Amino acid sequence: MKIRPSLKLYFFISVVLLGSAMAVGFSFLSVNYYVDGLDRGVNGTMFDLAKTTIVADGQPRNIASFSVASRWQDTPEIIQQRFKQPPVEEAQLQKIKDQANIFMMPKNIFFVAYYQTEQGEPRYVSKVMLERDISSTSKMSKPTKRLIWAFVASLIAISLFAFLLNIIMQKIARPVESLKDWAKSLDQKTVQNPPPDFNYNELNVLASFIQTSLISTYQSVEREQRFLSYASHELRTPIAVIRSNVELLQRLSEKQPENLKQQQVLKRIQRAGLTMGNLTETLLWLSRNEELTIAPESVNLGEKINQACNDLQYLLDGKNVEVHIECEDADIKVVGVSCHIVLNNLIRNAYQHTQEGLIKINQQGSRLSIINTHVPEDDINSLTTPNAQPIAFGDGYGLGLQLCEKIIKHHNWFYTKQHSQGNYQVTVDFDNS
Repeated sequence: MKIRPSLKLYFFISVVLLGSAMAVGFSFLSVNYYVDGLDRGVNGTMFDLAKTTIVADGQPRNIASFSVASRWQDTPEIIQQRFKQPPVEEAQLQKIKDQANIFMMPKNIFFVAYYQTEQGEPRYVSKVMLERDISSTSKMSKPTKRLIWAFVASLIAISLFAFLLNIIMQKIARPVESLKDWAKSLDQKTVQNPPPDFNYNELNVLASFIQTSLISTYQSVEREQRFLSYASHELRTPIAVIRSNVELLQRLSEKQPENLKQQQVLKRIQRAGLTMGNLTETLLWLSRNEELTIAPESVNLGEKINQACNDLQYLLDGKNVEVHIECEDADIKVVGVSCHIVLNNLIRNAYQHTQEGLIKINQQGSRLSIINTHVPEDDINSLTTPNAQPIAFGDGYGLGLQLCEKIIKHHNWFYTKQHSQGNYQVTVDFDNS
């Protein structure tokens, strides 16, 4: 199962990371300013000592742990070892520190700077801060404590920032969640109700757009359903007239035989009436609300199958197709029109797409199995491809197996379809218990 990213979680993590990065950045900036301030203080002290201390060659002076010399060779030996070359730029503090990483306090620090007196005499001022020379009454030095407190303060600031951000997001996310729940609860009955207030103008505008779009969609669906219902009801009358007149012509033809051409025309009219009748029943089913509960009725499945096979026999005219029908009397409780539509579509589909070979129709109880052999590969692909277009039957309509599967799924009937080496089999069980 694919985990979909959450916009709320993404925004929260992004802002927390951004705030944390800013807190860490400002912490390092503060530490840098602190160290820079200490260096400036040392540099200022060295400058004052260079201007006020009188020294001679070979006679350096130590004042408050600072060494002042007039020559580079008079500076402390450790300074000469650490700084390979004497400083040449005036009043430019040079520093070397022994530090394992940026998160640890330096153990040893060495300072040196070059100055000139008002008379132009050189002065080399240096300072050495060794770890063993630092005396402290506590286990940790004050700078170390400051770093620890700075780290703790950063954690507290980040935690406080995340807490306040979570409160703000909850305040923003709650109306968004309400909008989602409101949109999810809309149906054809409640969509006309005015939307609630979601506190923010943007969300209210979005709710208005959602309501307007759904109202337009429901109105379109309602118009289509009314059209299907009206069209199917209006078709019933001319269909009944056509079929009754065909029956009348058939009776008259028994008394006065017709020629072959007239018989062919009469059969075409009969097939068209049968197809229009099936189409009308299908349109009526489509125009109903799927949630409408239709009471099941007792249907003899074997008789229904034989009747459908006889009505659709014309689809096999001119084909070298043999049909084996094995049915038994079995009364089942189903919605009659749904069962009729499924049977007619499945049998029509088998008759239409079998050009030669054998069609087996086997029914036992509520289970029906239809096997047609020697089906062309193109027809099998159109039958088994999930996103294929509906099958267009010769004299029929293009609702095909997709409509059957929709009806079967609605009634929770068992349904399978298989194909192999030119054979296609469909099995449906009309008992959903």
